[in-house]
Amino acid sequence: MPECVRCDRWFNTERALEQHQDTSSRHHICYPCNKDFPTAHGLREHYIQSPRHPFCRFCDEHFDDREELNDHYYDAHWVCQACKVVFTGEVNLHEHCRQSHADQYCVPCKRMFQNANNLRQHQNSAVHRERTVVCPMKGCSRAFVSTAALVLHLESGTCTSGMTRAMVDQLIRKLDRGGIITNPARMIAGPSSSAPRITDQWATDRAWNGNAYECYLCHRGFASLTALNAHLRSPAHSDKVYRCPNAWYGCGEEFRTLSAFLQHVESERCEVRRFRSQMDRFIDGLSKGAMRLTYH
Repeated sequence: MPECVRCDRWFNTERALEQHQDTSSRHHICYPCNKDFPTAHGLREHYIQSPRHPFCRFCDEHFDDREELNDHYYDAHWVCQACKVVFTGEVNLHEHCRQSHADQYCVPCKRMFQNANNLRQHQNSAVHRERTVVCPMKGCSRAFVSTAALVLHLESGTCTSGMTRAMVDQLIRKLDRGGIITNPARMIAGPSSSAPRITDQWATDRAWNGNAYECYLCHRGFASLTALNAHLRSPAHSDKVYRCPNAWYGCGEEFRTLSAFLQHVESERCEVRRFRSQMDRFIDGLSKGAMRLTYH
């Protein structure tokens, strides 16, 4: 005769034993796994811990597969983007991110970033900083959150003064005679030369290869001639003429533009801030020199 060991009972048939297990409060069975648990709590923990069961512990609900369960988590609950831990409310998720991901999480914005550097850039952006750096150029009243942002504005050619990246490079070459932040070996014709001329258009319709406008330097394709010429006028193919002067402290990173170098300085990723007074002197000289170039 079939016996229920847990209940110390005997049954006439296997079917009777199964009916007993189905209805008894002392039996909680996971049929897919063929496991019998003495309590409902034990069965629920099994569902939660077993990778075989796509089970939401917050809703006590089963799903067909893991993909469907994950969709449910994002639709009905709050998921940490960094570690994929699921929470029942926004407050719990916020506290988790604040405590466990402080190097990636912006607390005021409740926003997660891919890494600490991206978080720093966000915190140094106009979202959290006032625009206190005013463009010194004639006729331009724009203000920026940092010196790097101001220099990028000048390099981009969008300043009403007509400043360009080539003019910025020319001025810095004259100011940095000691080669503190520039590499004279990579400067065209040396640090005393004039800046190379940037034409209005470098490519013509002949750049069309049948599918796209192709850059003759890197063979990257562009949808329009305007986009190709913007690419050619960008620093994408320029030499890395700027360098971090902190080489003897393990940095020495190189950059194609002054603005990129200044972003490195402002990020404080290395000890280059010890050269801050020299950086301020260069920027002051750049502003004065740029005004002389554009005012006359």
